[in-house]
Amino acid sequence: MNPPNRDFEDLNTIWAFLEKILEKIMWDLKSGMDMTIYMGAYTAVHNFCTSQRAFAGEELYNNLIGYLNRHLTQLKLESQKCTGEALSVFYAEQWDRYSPAAKYINHLFRFLNRHWVKRQRDNGRRDLYDVYTLHLVRWSVELFDDVHVGVMGGVLQLVAKQRKGETIQTAVVKSISDSFVLLGIDENDATKSTLEVYRKYFEKPFLDATMAYYQTESRQFLAQNNGVEYVKKAEAWLAEEQNRVSMYLHSESSRPLMKTCEKALIQEHASRLREQFQFLLDNDLQSLQRMYNLLSRIPDGLDSLPTEFEEYVRRAIMDKIADVEDDSEPRVYVNALLEVRTQYQDLVNTAFKGEAKFVQSLDNVCSGDSQELLAKYAEFFGQERRGGRPGE
Repeated sequence: MNPPNRDFEDLNTIWAFLEKILEKIMWDLKSGMDMTIYMGAYTAVHNFCTSQRAFAGEELYNNLIGYLNRHLTQLKLESQKCTGEALSVFYAEQWDRYSPAAKYINHLFRFLNRHWVKRQRDNGRRDLYDVYTLHLVRWSVELFDDVHVGVMGGVLQLVAKQRKGETIQTAVVKSISDSFVLLGIDENDATKSTLEVYRKYFEKPFLDATMAYYQTESRQFLAQNNGVEYVKKAEAWLAEEQNRVSMYLHSESSRPLMKTCEKALIQEHASRLREQFQFLLDNDLQSLQRMYNLLSRIPDGLDSLPTEFEEYVRRAIMDKIADVEDDSEPRVYVNALLEVRTQYQDLVNTAFKGEAKFVQSLDNVCSGDSQELLAKYAEFFGQERRGGRPGE
């Protein structure tokens, strides 16, 4: 693979040399590249582009397109032998080989990028790209368009297995996710990518499958377990899905994924969860906090719970007062009131995280309903200070 010493203006001679370098980079980059040969190829591109040959840049560019199309057509034929998870693994392996090779080849043709490609794009040729982006475009046209449905089907099979507790190759899913992101090319600025391809062909089917999975799983779990156990399970499911974002999803998928899970796991069962409120207030404050955490994640999830809490506290105060034997001492009533308020203020701060509606509910009871008691206490205290008795 020695660079041509002469005839650097001859396209066939130059390309025969360059194609051997391209094959080495494409198929065997991991074994390393002889820098003398690599720099020889870089120099050959430079010399050809700066020769007196008309259309030199265009000829080199078109030959590169032809090479990539042949390479990707070969991959497409090989992909037809695979289905399901095997197709996803094949796609990920080829992408992991192709994408770093594209960066090396882009550097090899850097002079072509800086001069001919830039000049053409400045003149309005939006169908031309720098060499790295060209690799992405050809991958999209020659391979992705034919296989993305099957590849994503394999991804969803892998994710379903993971959700069932099986160990999968998360690197495969991550590689495919990254590929879909990079294939979203901004036509106005070829150096940038958009999430259009990722959102349409990866995120949407992923979210649809997630919704279907958790609708089925949540109904089956609730059919066999009580609300307290379900709250714990829903928490675990949500944590698992959040971890999937860092494992193999784009960070922008975090909120859509959580909204999807919240709808399937919380919103569709919110009424049944709220039915547990009174029981948990009496028996299980830890589960009450868990339930609040879940319901507060969805719009109107708390619904009537602050009102129910207000009535609950009012009954607690009345029960406390009923236990007081000496009703001639307003101070005893006030102390009972303060004891109840302190108890439920702590509950509001911990189980309900100081949420404003529950704070207001507590204030409604302990301020409005207790004004008469506080007035009696003030009268009693004043009479004592004066040495008399109330009413004297």
